[in-house]
Amino acid sequence: MSFMEIVMLVHVPDHFSTKLKFDFKKLPASVTDRATLTWSVLGFILGSVMLWLGSFELFSFLRAEKSQEQSFLLVEIFAFIVILIALGLIFYSVFSFIRYKKFLFDGKEFQMSYQPAVGIKHQFKEPLANYIGVRLRVLFIQSGLFNRNRYIIDLYHKDSNKIVPLYISTNGKDIRKIWESYAKFFKMPALSVSDRGLVQRECEDLDKSLKQLATSGKLPLIASGLFPAPDSLAITERKDSVLIEPKGIFWDTFSTLFLFIAIAASFVLLAGGVYLTIIGTTFPLRYWIFGAVALIAVMYFALRLFISNILILGKDYVSVCETLFGAETKENKISTDKIENIELSYNPTIGRYDLTIISDDKMITFGSRLPVSDLLWLKDFVIRKLIGN
Repeated sequence: MSFMEIVMLVHVPDHFSTKLKFDFKKLPASVTDRATLTWSVLGFILGSVMLWLGSFELFSFLRAEKSQEQSFLLVEIFAFIVILIALGLIFYSVFSFIRYKKFLFDGKEFQMSYQPAVGIKHQFKEPLANYIGVRLRVLFIQSGLFNRNRYIIDLYHKDSNKIVPLYISTNGKDIRKIWESYAKFFKMPALSVSDRGLVQRECEDLDKSLKQLATSGKLPLIASGLFPAPDSLAITERKDSVLIEPKGIFWDTFSTLFLFIAIAASFVLLAGGVYLTIIGTTFPLRYWIFGAVALIAVMYFALRLFISNILILGKDYVSVCETLFGAETKENKISTDKIENIELSYNPTIGRYDLTIISDDKMITFGSRLPVSDLLWLKDFVIRKLIGN
């Protein structure tokens, strides 16, 4: 691979898929990493519908201005914005599906090819022996107020352009088992990204619990516990459990910005309707309905900003409980004897860490909006509680 080809690949996203599985039961094996066809088609259809609606309304009001000699500037601007959003959605849906990466493995080396949305295809080969291990990471995907985790297992290489995706999903069920199975297949260490950098765990230790690692002396050094709890955490000691809750309300920047935009858009829409009604212009009913739906959506997501998470350390379990104004809405629980690791996982998407509690069956996270220094204290506190230190 030439130097120019490497330079051109530097800014390529790690992976395009939200669902991928590299199956090595039969060699040679291959897999294609690209955006999901379903979402691309839905995005194209939605963009086309928005483009039609925006164009229809724009030209309808332009004709109305000529016949009634009144200005509908507010509606024209709104229709123009809808058209721009629609065009962006259409182009993104098409380009996201055109680009792809394809990987072929023959048992000894990987052959990789990358087809960008615009430009020439790039191809190169890499021996399996040049890879370091099988890495597991969790990326937090956020679009406004909507968020979810993307679980990624890949074959790690120092050159980010040569990293091979093995498994990608937004469902974390059995993710650690899948990670371990790939590590055992390649006979390589299992890697994870934490506050200590890239953490390595040998194959023989993959099935050991946190307590077993502590007994065998393979648990990393933890703090003594002499430092007091940080001000950002409220800790309640009970007879059979410990409750840990962030103090105050920690709003995500993206969510707050999106909420502000949504409120502003709803206000402009309703204000425009009131204005047109006052000057004697009949405002279509569908705009009032759209405004009402937008306000309901804004109120719903505004409530979600007040959701609080509580970390509960019980005698034989650890759980993260989601509450809204004190009422429990959801709970994730892991038995203590099944916990195999506790780390601070870094998410480059939002540039933050969170406390990740890991078992073979699931991963639960807590404190993604807390400062890193407070999460480090919390990690050591939880580990000491679990191993009885």
